[in-house]
Amino acid sequence: MNKKIVLILTAFLFASAVSSCSNTPSENEKEQSGTAEVTTEAAVTEEDAGEPEVTEEEYVEPDYPELEADENSITFDDGDLYTAHCMNEKNFENDESNCRLSVADFKGTKQLRIEVLDFDVEKGKYKTPKIVFDMDELVGSENLSKVKSFSCDITQAAVGDFKGDDGEMLHVPGNLMGTFGSNVGEDCSDWYVPTGSASEYATAEWQCSWVHMHVDGKWLLKGFVDGTTDSTLVFMRWSIPNQADVYIDNLTFYDEDGKSIPIIYGKGDTQAETENGEMSSPEDEAAVTETAEETEKAETTEETGGENGAE
Repeated sequence: MNKKIVLILTAFLFASAVSSCSNTPSENEKEQSGTAEVTTEAAVTEEDAGEPEVTEEEYVEPDYPELEADENSITFDDGDLYTAHCMNEKNFENDESNCRLSVADFKGTKQLRIEVLDFDVEKGKYKTPKIVFDMDELVGSENLSKVKSFSCDITQAAVGDFKGDDGEMLHVPGNLMGTFGSNVGEDCSDWYVPTGSASEYATAEWQCSWVHMHVDGKWLLKGFVDGTTDSTLVFMRWSIPNQADVYIDNLTFYDEDGKSIPIIYGKGDTQAETENGEMSSPEDEAAVTETAEETEKAETTEETGGENGAE
């Protein structure tokens, strides 16, 4: 009897020991379970996250550059055209465009303004303005041989809108490309394109409403001859589909040492041809432009079909 009791107690103690061991976690289990905190935040799924919101920043035009003028630069500040006139070889029936020339304020500085008036419907582009400066009147016929180089600022500003291939309308100047040429030699019959950035200048702008270039050119192989009266410098801008005005400023001539040459031209000696063929002085040219500007551009838009001059 006593043996049975002893056996029963022994079995009970053994079972209790086993049960106690099974409820104690092993070291391995402790390492695996760790001490992670329980969080009540909801899990973020890919669908909940979605795409990040993108906001398109509004385009802000840059500041217009501060143009630098030499003491002998033609700045057009006095309102004179300084002999500038529109070339007309065949009554504007070829690639040349009739232009309205005036001195206008652009971005706080007075500049020579060139409004291109003629649109070639067949080609779908505004024709080429060719603006002539009479060199003997500007520097003096006796000083022509001293002129070895020149520089100036060119700006093109949007007037009409440019229609892109996707149909989007952009108020931009688009392409600004062209060249400067000159009539040189003993009888001023030699056509010479000065070497440098003024030769086949090219830039473009598709965001800002204007684009600016500073160009220069040199007469290396040929040049002006003293005593001649038909020596010229000619500005040209190649044809473009959109309507855009051109501005010229700080036209400066230099000698072989790079020193600027004084301008001897007197105010009031030049006239500008208006659209109807009448002549007007620089003093009333601005008034003509001011009163006729909206009418002329509205007529141009109607005739050429609006944007890019195309129907």
